[in-house]
Amino acid sequence: MGKHILLLLLGLSLLVSSLQALTCITCDRINSQGICESGEGCCQAKPGEKCASLITLKDGKMLFGNQRCANICFSGTVKNGDQTVKMKCCKKRSFCNEI
Repeated sequence: MGKHILLLLLGLSLLVSSLQALTCITCDRINSQGICESGEGCCQAKPGEKCASLITLKDGKMLFGNQRCANICFSGTVKNGDQTVKMKCCKKRSFCNEI
């Protein structure tokens, strides 16, 4: 009987740890030096959301960026002339969208 209770408690603890919320970094505007100028904080991702970071570069140098929780997100790079926009999405661990 003791073994069954131990296995039940182990199963419950694994379930609880997997249900912990994903926490993401938020910043409405990151400047070219990588410093958050406004909206600095954290958000709890809702079901289906991921942590996202978006940076805009010109000639390989960062112009500005943004970090947030996002339900529509893709990881990739888009180039337009001398400007590049990089977006990264992640959900494996909290604070994974650090720039």
